[in-house]
Amino acid sequence: MAFDACSWLLFAAVLVNQAGRVMIPAIKTSVLVDPDFAPAFEQNVGAMLSGVSLVCLGGKLLGAALTDKLGGWLVLISVFVMWIIATVASFSTYDVQVFGGAWLLNSFAYTVTWGAAVQVIGSKYSDDKERDAQLVKVASASRFGATFGNIIFGQLLTAGLHWRQALMPVVPLQAVLLVACAYYWSTSRAAAAPATKAKAKAEPAAAGGPSALQAMLSLDFWLMLVPKAVLFTYTQFFMNYIPQLLNADYGFDHGQAATYGGVAQGGSVVGLLYVGNVLYKSREPAGKVNLVRFGLALCAITPLILANGPLVKAKTGLDIAPLVVPLTVLWGLAYALPFYIPPGAFAMTAGGKTAAALYTNLFDAAGFTVSAIWNPWASACAKRGDFATILYSQALFGLISFVCMPLCMARTNARAEAKKKKA
Repeated sequence: MAFDACSWLLFAAVLVNQAGRVMIPAIKTSVLVDPDFAPAFEQNVGAMLSGVSLVCLGGKLLGAALTDKLGGWLVLISVFVMWIIATVASFSTYDVQVFGGAWLLNSFAYTVTWGAAVQVIGSKYSDDKERDAQLVKVASASRFGATFGNIIFGQLLTAGLHWRQALMPVVPLQAVLLVACAYYWSTSRAAAAPATKAKAKAEPAAAGGPSALQAMLSLDFWLMLVPKAVLFTYTQFFMNYIPQLLNADYGFDHGQAATYGGVAQGGSVVGLLYVGNVLYKSREPAGKVNLVRFGLALCAITPLILANGPLVKAKTGLDIAPLVVPLTVLWGLAYALPFYIPPGAFAMTAGGKTAAALYTNLFDAAGFTVSAIWNPWASACAKRGDFATILYSQALFGLISFVCMPLCMARTNARAEAKKKKA
């Protein structure tokens, strides 16, 4: 098989981007006890988390409007410029407001990355199986980045580095990828120009997918959007609250909590590379629906178990702490496939070559809207040590997704089967 430079550059860009995205949540517990930051940061962290969600929502809407027009590579170039500025500002400032601003810029840059990657995949790869494979690959890069980002930052803290020092190594990686994306954009643009002109002369313009308004009038759009939106809070919980949960309820120190938070996200890597790329791809449409349904059932059950761990210990003396990390890994494994693959495939089908990023960003914008409401509430619960209530909300979101997403997939499969019979 020939080496696919585009595919691997997308993989590396998303991996490093995601590793950088989790760096502030990974070191958050250390910032909370930093005497230079602690009082002001603790008072403002809930508002910052809400601001992150709002900035991400704005970024998704802006990305929906512009990414398909500008092209994914140009957006990725802008992403890494913003990332370098945000990272340097976050470890060099002693002002909590500047630190918060860097976190917001960091989040804005992250939030347009997935739509840019989907746009590149949708425009470069025409075969459905190849698109699915690339979607799984890039999504797994996201999970690898989140996993190893948390682990690396956690281990740097455990080794005794100050949180500022722990943030520094990501800057050279961001700079290298900025140059690589710029180089690939310039060379691929130059190579594509003659072919594009020839195609425009020989053929009429290809028809795009349905408009956003047409999609919003479809029941299936909402059956996919609702679970995508509520499952978005899982990404927030895994990034921002699992280390706190492990520290507050189960006695892990700050370095261990950040490290095992990364291990928990490692479950989502397995969920994509094995469950998504092997089990899911090999199944018939009905089997794919059942696999998604099973994963979402685990997403409803696992948070319930975690929520009741301290209560079980208080009433029976049974300590489930040794099972907490495996349970969070199982949870990550269960949610990764439903979160990424069915919504991504739906976006490519609905948007076609001209609007894949539009639908991807609309789904994610709904997710950030829910997160903007959920995050301040969850932060207030975490501040008073009430992680059980947060986990109950996660179980409810798993149940909602269990009902909606498989139904959307089954309806889509039925329509596709009916078209085959007519043909």
